[in-house]
Amino acid sequence: MNLGKNNPNIIKIGKIFKKNNYEFYLVGGALRDLLLNKQPYDFDFATNATPEEIITLFPNNIKTGIKHGTIGIIFNKKIFEITTYRIEKEYENNRAPKQVEYTKNLLKDLERRDFTINAIAMDIFNFNIIDCYNGKKDLNKKIIRCIGNPNKRLEEDALRILRAARFSSTLNFNIEKNTLISMKYKKENILMISKERIKNEFHKLLEGINIQKGIYYLKKVDFFKNFFNLEIKTKVIKKIALLDKNKFYLKAITILTIKKPIKELKEKLTLLKFSNKEIKLILFYRGIIDNNNIFNVKKLSDIRYLLSKSTREHYKEIIDIYKALKGKNKRYLFIIKNIKRKKLLKNPLSLKDLKINGKDIQNLEQIENKNIGKILNMLLRCVIENPKLNTKNYLIKKIKTLKVNVFHSF
Repeated sequence: MNLGKNNPNIIKIGKIFKKNNYEFYLVGGALRDLLLNKQPYDFDFATNATPEEIITLFPNNIKTGIKHGTIGIIFNKKIFEITTYRIEKEYENNRAPKQVEYTKNLLKDLERRDFTINAIAMDIFNFNIIDCYNGKKDLNKKIIRCIGNPNKRLEEDALRILRAARFSSTLNFNIEKNTLISMKYKKENILMISKERIKNEFHKLLEGINIQKGIYYLKKVDFFKNFFNLEIKTKVIKKIALLDKNKFYLKAITILTIKKPIKELKEKLTLLKFSNKEIKLILFYRGIIDNNNIFNVKKLSDIRYLLSKSTREHYKEIIDIYKALKGKNKRYLFIIKNIKRKKLLKNPLSLKDLKINGKDIQNLEQIENKNIGKILNMLLRCVIENPKLNTKNYLIKKIKTLKVNVFHSF
């Protein structure tokens, strides 16, 4: 394990701590990834130096996490988070400790952590591993297990219930029996967690390598029942595995909530602190699916109409959702075959593709402004049926054949 070769700054920082007689250990997710032969990205370190002592050693720092003993030191223009060994006292609201007490004992610090696989420490100089809770053994067996009494651990911080499900997805691990029993027993405490944190864990879970497993565990703790008022069936979970990775997160939510009325879905997504952009795109997907625009494709003009509704930007996502819902049936293959030819994408698909615009229509006699939008949409439908009709002369002639009462019925 050559940590220093790829991360010389870490060794330099560690030497400063060591020179001043402080301990310095790599902990958390970065160490877990290293032990799993994965490339770590965010490094976390623990030390017996107090926050004040860390600040003295590294005057260039960020103190945003000082309340919990974490100092972000700025070293060679990079930020490294160093946390003082700590003991967490009584928790409040099933989430945060009321009081943090610093300790000089690394083992006490490891004892407060959530799962055995996250309670390992390593000396970065001699690679000596401190593993009091058999975290390496659980890593090898691909098991997520609470440290000590799982009821107590999950009572302290209910977010750990979702973190366990998330790790099952991102690591493709199974949750140990007693931990899972406690997750079910303490599941109501999830409702106490801030919606931002819930959404964040859900997002990470849906970016894992075994999403079906993660969702299976979420079902076990009534996640979808509590937050979406939905019962997710196993066959729906299996469909998610068929999605490609582009915008996977939003497409997966679309499928998981496919039975939810759009108005209620919007309310639930808003409650869970999804961004307006995310909500808009999920509801956009649902609008196309719910209106059966893709399920009714039979001919080329139907594909053009689908593309006009889903736009050139998002049509791939719509088709991918359809593939997940219905499989690679004849309709799907017909759509893909013709879109791959790319000729369809060059056809007029939106109002801006028309060879006529609102100003052109305004110049025509006896056309009321309130009807211009209706006329443009009717012309678009016309050229979607037959792209060769998209000429200014033809469209002007077509307008003259339209009657106002037709506009009102559009």
